[in-house]
Amino acid sequence: MTTQNVNTTDSSWTVFIEILSDEFTARTGFGVYAHITPVDASQAYQQYQLRNAPMRLFAREYVRRYA
Repeated sequence: MTTQNVNTTDSSWTVFIEILSDEFTARTGFGVYAHITPVDASQAYQQYQLRNAPMRLFAREYVRRYA
C-alpha cells in the first residue's frame, strides 16, 4: 500500500503574501519578491503568527522596516 502525500495550501499564507505584496507595491512600486526572498517571507509569516496583530498592520510595519 502506498501513501499519497496531499499538498494543501494554507489560505492564510496566501492572503498574507498578497497583503505583503500589496504593501510593498504601494510603497515602492514592486511586489514582495522584488525585496525579500521566499525564506524571508516565510520567516515574516512565522513572526506574524506569533504576534497578536491584524495581518494588514503587521504587513505595513514589516514593509516600513524594509522599504
